[in-house]
Amino acid sequence: MDERQTLHAMGLDDVYQVYRVLADGPYGRTELVGLEGAGPFVRKTMPLKLARRRLWSTLAECDSSRLPRIEATYELPDGFVVVYDYVEGVTLAQYIGAHGRLDARRAATAAIQLCEAVGELHRHGIVHRDITPANIILADDGIHLIDFGIAREYAAGQVKDGCTTALGTWGYAAPEQYGFSDTDARTDVYAIGRVLGFMLTGVEPTDGAYASALADAAVVPAGLDSIVEKACAFEPSARPQTVDELRAYLEDGGLDGVVAGASAGGAVDGADVGGKARTGVTGPVNPGTGGTGVAGGARNTIPSSDGLRRRKRSRISSRTRIWLASAVAVVLLALVGVAGYVVMHGSSIGDAGRGGRGSTASQSSPGLQPGTQGEDNGSDAGNGSGDDSVADNALTLVESGWSAESGYVDYAIALRNTDRTRSIVFPQVSITGRKSDGSVLFANTMTSSIIYPGQTIYISGICGDGIAPATVAFDTIAPKSENLMATDGSESFDTTGVNRTRLDDGGVVFSGEVVAKRDDDNGDGVYGDEVCVTLVLRDRTGAIVFGRDTYVEKPTLGQSQAFSITVYGLPDYAGYALYARTA
Repeated sequence: MDERQTLHAMGLDDVYQVYRVLADGPYGRTELVGLEGAGPFVRKTMPLKLARRRLWSTLAECDSSRLPRIEATYELPDGFVVVYDYVEGVTLAQYIGAHGRLDARRAATAAIQLCEAVGELHRHGIVHRDITPANIILADDGIHLIDFGIAREYAAGQVKDGCTTALGTWGYAAPEQYGFSDTDARTDVYAIGRVLGFMLTGVEPTDGAYASALADAAVVPAGLDSIVEKACAFEPSARPQTVDELRAYLEDGGLDGVVAGASAGGAVDGADVGGKARTGVTGPVNPGTGGTGVAGGARNTIPSSDGLRRRKRSRISSRTRIWLASAVAVVLLALVGVAGYVVMHGSSIGDAGRGGRGSTASQSSPGLQPGTQGEDNGSDAGNGSGDDSVADNALTLVESGWSAESGYVDYAIALRNTDRTRSIVFPQVSITGRKSDGSVLFANTMTSSIIYPGQTIYISGICGDGIAPATVAFDTIAPKSENLMATDGSESFDTTGVNRTRLDDGGVVFSGEVVAKRDDDNGDGVYGDEVCVTLVLRDRTGAIVFGRDTYVEKPTLGQSQAFSITVYGLPDYAGYALYARTA
């Protein structure tokens, strides 16, 4: 690469605005970025020795709404960079971990959509080799496949020595990935079969109960269990030879008409997810893995596949874990409307950034005062006489605010669970942006992890379509019965030693430490192994004008873990607060 190309690449790299760092390690750095009027995108910068230029170039030629859309690739002196669309949703692993198995109709539809994505890869000579529930995003337009870390290019009938080294995810990787033969399209067929079995049973293929659950006719229809068995044959020649063949089985004979219309021709009726929350390992959504994003509100339907294109969605907490039993962190409620009010959390008043828009809270929560924890504090808010009954909507919006410096909306909201005995799993908030004439500009659904009884959590995200709205409305969605459950433990965290550092390039770093105050799993990671730290900026009236998240490893009880959040292009703000919770 000559000097002119290098300078051009460096100039292009500098144009992107960094919203947050999603992952950073020996295999590269992954960031959520944007351009003025475009984005958000995921930017992966990997060491040159790990660059797979032709693979990313080939992936850019793929035309499927269920695969990442590559926006740019370029080379820096010390790294190879790929920029692609950010898609929000929850991973399939997270969704089933919280809700249990899918019914047969939804599982078959999801498998058909997965075949769409994989089929497009195969038509371009790419085999994925790591199709797992943790690498599948369930967004509001269906399935999206991410993470191409061990994908390879191949040609039918072509054998490449050394490509059968043990790799992939145990339980989903085909036998040939452990040295039995070459990997090809049938390797992905095997993985899709395993994913289908997981969706139908809610049991990991590595679990001793998997085989019996798959054979249970009350759980898995006979047509589908035979398809799983055929797709997962040990010998590749005994499987469907292409994903198109597998898809045909699913569409034409798998459910004896149950999935009729579930392919490109029609929508799938929303059926409630069966089963209770299961204990299982869920992979981090794109934010942690450098894939796409997790959020956008996984729904109780899997949409049909007719020409749906990727849309920008609001972000949710993407690292929900087993039972999603996250702890609520320190909650600092603003006194809205008091001139000169500044939330400091151990800091001094900050400089004003570029101007932004803000909206104050639309609801308040009795019984909580500034600086209190997100506990009940004796308040009967939302519960009338204080008995164990559930209010019509136990999810309360305490406050909200936003700005749109880049056209996309950066927001932060506080949510409270007014139920006194049950937690809200996957609480949802609808977000609607409107033009000055009142017409809808965008509509999104934000989904978080869990809110314990009487607790308040702070959540931030990015939404919109690149055009700054005149107004943004945040409305809670009443949780369904399956989203209300009694949980046996929790975790809570505090943030200490917080400070702010201004960078020469205009960025601002907010840093400090997370301290574990409560840890009911004794460090075993049952409730999650990461902490989400949310930065909330406020103006001089106390109104929220900006929010941003970062993730760190969970500290053990009584210990601390350092964190930092680097942001650019901030709106005017007078003070800041930092809140922590299990991710």
